[in-house]
Amino acid sequence: MNPEVVVRAHLESWPSLDLDRITEHLADDATFFPGFGFPTYSGIEQIRTALDGFLKVLTQCEVEIINLAVVGDVVLTERVDHMIYKGKQLDAAGMGAFEVSGDEITAWRDYFYAGDHD
Repeated sequence: MNPEVVVRAHLESWPSLDLDRITEHLADDATFFPGFGFPTYSGIEQIRTALDGFLKVLTQCEVEIINLAVVGDVVLTERVDHMIYKGKQLDAAGMGAFEVSGDEITAWRDYFYAGDHD
């Protein structure tokens, strides 16, 4: 798979809310920076623990890709993550940077608009 296909597969896994599907394309030594003041998580176990915590308070998550650009092994996404978070609708507009090696995401950094959310 090329980097774009890997990242699209990752983002398309989110509506499943299935931890195994969501982490399927992450490398064992990947890093994840989720934004919103959370720390950077290193290694698949830390990432799975962090994502499991997020998934426990989500009842829906659809990822709308606005723009996607690929430069070598880096995929940049402008997107809106539409979710039901702790029982409330949240539309999180942001950007993601994914570094890909082979069929695996080795680094994933998200940056979200921190404005008011209803």
